[in-house]
Amino acid sequence: MALNLLKKALLYDPKAVRNAAAIYHNAVRNHWNYQYKPGPYPKTPEERAAAAKKYGMTIEEYQPYPEDMGYGDYPKLPDIGTDSRDPTYPYDLPDLKRNFNEPIHASAEIYGEDRYDPAARPRFSLPHQWTWFLGTMFGSLALYIWLENYKFGRPVTLKQYPHEGPHYLFCEK
Repeated sequence: MALNLLKKALLYDPKAVRNAAAIYHNAVRNHWNYQYKPGPYPKTPEERAAAAKKYGMTIEEYQPYPEDMGYGDYPKLPDIGTDSRDPTYPYDLPDLKRNFNEPIHASAEIYGEDRYDPAARPRFSLPHQWTWFLGTMFGSLALYIWLENYKFGRPVTLKQYPHEGPHYLFCEK
């Protein structure tokens, strides 16, 4: 099947093969695309409205990151992990729980479905976690101090040298 498609592409439209090879080569090299770079920080209301339109947001919900952070006109999205999003909503990309042309969070690598979720309730409270951590650390320290004089191991004698008195050869002559 793929071979037939390749033959048809070579015979009828050689430019399509070149374009497909360029796309594949670009994806494999995984280099930065200049179109992914955000624009300059919006300073006027017109620039702000244009940036909101660029990212598919209304002017009221568009809020850029502070200028000193270096994100340009990229919108500051709420910190919602992928795991907290509605699982029954018909997303365009259900594996990632995203819709087409939806802006990605600036820290998207942190908020994946198998990663950190700021909205998730921890299983154990923070004092409970600290109690177990410090109990384990101090318990290990107490055992170390208590058992310090009761070491065990392979009995080993000192190394024998000829000039320190009698020495023995452990082979038959």
